[in-house]
Amino acid sequence: MNMLDVSVIIASVESARSIGRCIESVRAALEGKCSEVIVVDASRDTSADIAERNLGRAAVIRCVSGTLTPDLWATGIARSTGQTWVENLESALRVGHTGAAGRLDLGDATSVTDWAVFYLRYSEFLLEPKQVCRDVPGIPADNAAYDGEAIRRFVMNSDDGFWEVEFHRQLRAAGGSLAVVPGATARYGRSFPFSTIARHRFHHGRHAGAWRTSRAGRSPAMIIAATPLVPFALALRAWRRVRPMVEHRGRFLRALPAFLVLAGCWAVGEAVGAVGGAPAPSRAVPRPA
Repeated sequence: MNMLDVSVIIASVESARSIGRCIESVRAALEGKCSEVIVVDASRDTSADIAERNLGRAAVIRCVSGTLTPDLWATGIARSTGQTWVENLESALRVGHTGAAGRLDLGDATSVTDWAVFYLRYSEFLLEPKQVCRDVPGIPADNAAYDGEAIRRFVMNSDDGFWEVEFHRQLRAAGGSLAVVPGATARYGRSFPFSTIARHRFHHGRHAGAWRTSRAGRSPAMIIAATPLVPFALALRAWRRVRPMVEHRGRFLRALPAFLVLAGCWAVGEAVGAVGGAPAPSRAVPRPA
């Protein structure tokens, strides 16, 4: 099998509004590289059709609607053959890090819903580092490069998708390291519909609750008791990160109601997972043509 320099896996859920621009920006970043782009789609809209028009049918994997992003990632990773993703990120891997990521920022023409998702998931990664930050506990997989063999080995040995928190934990336990690098910013564009986001936040929280009780030794009763407080704790943490940034303060406050709803979906899902376990993994389930 010919090994490529770079594989880019794009998990797509109801992304018809943004998948074309996403593919275009990825292609620009890959210019001059021996590379592949794989879109793994679980949409009810025309996202997969748009991706096929841009990349060809062979580069698009269609999965059933409702498949979670970590399961889409895992399907694409298992199919990939490349080593990394891209220049500044790649340079961190060359000096020995197993994974590296750049910061994330809000793109243009985004909505209040997009802001809520962005601050809930990525407020930790708003600041541009002045130099490589080494041995960090976690990085955003949405804008990350990993050693190809390490990430494929993890996916092949797991039947539960690519949940980056668990991968990072195992990676560090095995002596690997993660880094955040300057000059590798990705911009967060239009997201999918609010109802879809809320459903995914619930299922992601359910997975987290199951993991915390089965592997981290947390008490289900404690997780359930903390459920009403979780959205406000997450909002306070995000506010502390964005408060020094004039360009983000106002948008965060306008997005706060939607933020709390989505954080509440996570918290309820976490409580359900703590009692009833995680949802069954759904990767590699083809969508009927």
